[in-house]
Amino acid sequence: MNSRDPADARVWNDSDATTHIDVRGLPPPQPLIRILQLVQRLPGDAVVIVHHDRDPVLLYPELEQIGWWADAIDGDPGEVRLRLMRT
Repeated sequence: MNSRDPADARVWNDSDATTHIDVRGLPPPQPLIRILQLVQRLPGDAVVIVHHDRDPVLLYPELEQIGWWADAIDGDPGEVRLRLMRT
């Protein structure tokens, strides 16, 4: 796995105003931290697409505590891709 600087979680918006965050290659717990920081500063109707190396099982209870849920969606081979939305 190619390790990146923990501050280097790539974030962008697509044409539908969906926010994407790519945490692939970041060492634990940086993906969890970066995702939670992102969702806590977004508006209530935001949708976030997470691009991850693995299933972030520790993320799900954290999201639930702050009123978000995750749904696995199709991604590239070897990628776990999640759609996050507020409950």
